[in-house]
Amino acid sequence: MASLDSPDHPLAVILREAFETQLESGEVDLIVPEHDLPFEIQADEWTLQIEGWPVTAAFIALDEEPHSLAARQAALDTALDDRSLAGLRRANTLLDNAIAAALEDSGDEVSALLAHLIASPGGDDGDDESMP
Repeated sequence: MASLDSPDHPLAVILREAFETQLESGEVDLIVPEHDLPFEIQADEWTLQIEGWPVTAAFIALDEEPHSLAARQAALDTALDDRSLAGLRRANTLLDNAIAAALEDSGDEVSALLAHLIASPGGDDGDDESMP
């Protein structure tokens, strides 16, 4: 059975694996809670909070979040470089699409936008009418 102690918590292990390169280079930090606080991946322009085991909630906060939806999408695209997106996608895949689902369920527009960016192929029914 996996330990639920914070440093060895399965979510911490998965996040360390998904963001290994960025953690080593200092591009992101992994904040591991001592008690029932959310795990966080922090970068210069964004922070992702993930709660629960299994994952029950997730939320992304941008340092600068505009008011319009189009401007929020642009801000998200600017804040998340290819390496950050790759780490988020990897973590989401390792968690069987749980991060994307939690982001979508958060009720936050920016979190929902991120959910669509990182969702695993096959994580839905494959009938996405928004795809060309």
